[in-house]
Amino acid sequence: MRLTYAAFAVVALAACKQDDPPGSPDAPGADADLTDAPTDGPPADGDPACLAAADDYTPRDMMSATDPFPACVSDADPDSYVVINPSVSTIARVAAFEEIATILFTGGAPSMQAFIDARIQYLQANGLESRMSRREDEHYPPAMNGAGAGAACNTLTLAEQAAYPDRCIGPLTLVPLVADAFTTGATAAAPRDRLLAAARIEAGLVRFLYLSVYKEAVTCKTAPQDCDSAWAYYGGGDQRSGGKGLARYVRGLETLTHDRAFDGVLAVRCWRGLDDPGLTTDDALFDPLRTIALGQLDRAALRAVVLIVRARTVALAAATSDSAAGYWELVRYLAPTLLREAFQRDAARAAVLAAELARTDAALVDEAAILAVLDAVFPCP
Repeated sequence: MRLTYAAFAVVALAACKQDDPPGSPDAPGADADLTDAPTDGPPADGDPACLAAADDYTPRDMMSATDPFPACVSDADPDSYVVINPSVSTIARVAAFEEIATILFTGGAPSMQAFIDARIQYLQANGLESRMSRREDEHYPPAMNGAGAGAACNTLTLAEQAAYPDRCIGPLTLVPLVADAFTTGATAAAPRDRLLAAARIEAGLVRFLYLSVYKEAVTCKTAPQDCDSAWAYYGGGDQRSGGKGLARYVRGLETLTHDRAFDGVLAVRCWRGLDDPGLTTDDALFDPLRTIALGQLDRAALRAVVLIVRARTVALAAATSDSAAGYWELVRYLAPTLLREAFQRDAARAAVLAAELARTDAALVDEAAILAVLDAVFPCP
């Protein structure tokens, strides 16, 4: 969702709706009871000037009849994602995140035993740590190995990874951050140290969820089941009316962004249902839709991170002592994920945000400056 602007034409796709391939089995239903994550700040009002772009997928508007996407599997029910693979392993990872959140992200200083218990959830087989250790930021070009060929970051040496710090963010940055915080929390006698450790773990895991939504949406071009993972990394396997993980935070802050993020998930699924993964001859026709869907989903997911950062910054402005330090610890470790897009949109304002994030002392932070940048650079999902 963006401020109103002229749409570009999507050649060959603005024709009449076509039949989509048969849908896959229905996805799991949403939980009836939703407990929103503590936001530590007032909800952000959805800006009425935030309108869907003319080329966005809009399933809640006349079952997508007014957008440039042909008829697809996502049209029939705008509140439900239709899974490709009946078994979505990512759901268990987000469930582990929820367990960790219950144990550690309480607003206070968790006990040393709490970190030990939470770390068990983090280290489950094929769980969060296993995926974080190989998570790459698909916004950046692939890393290269010693032979000059593209390679997965987790197959590279530390020296090779260090040459691609933005791409190799999982093994190079997020895993060490979270591992060190778990160790600190499990051994620190001072409550303040444990409070800050919990904030770093929350920042690392939330950043991982955001990056995973986009990564899985990108790679479902070659691995269709990854579309399911993008949906699950956003909402933990819930439909629009529910939400775990990242979606739980967002629904507690701004339903506008949650709805647009779910629309983005449906857009990716719509494209995937239209573009036969077994053929390459139709890629030229459907790649424009894929580009639109990825952009739509990523804008909304990034706005989700903005909302969390914004809420904690608002809370920081009114907090004192250790509470303020805890809020700032999350912000300064989570907000850097906004800088890439911020510099592309408004380099001068992005520089202000970067300068604030370099501060380690919460007492020196200019909260108003941060909020001004967030509101000016990221006004809409």
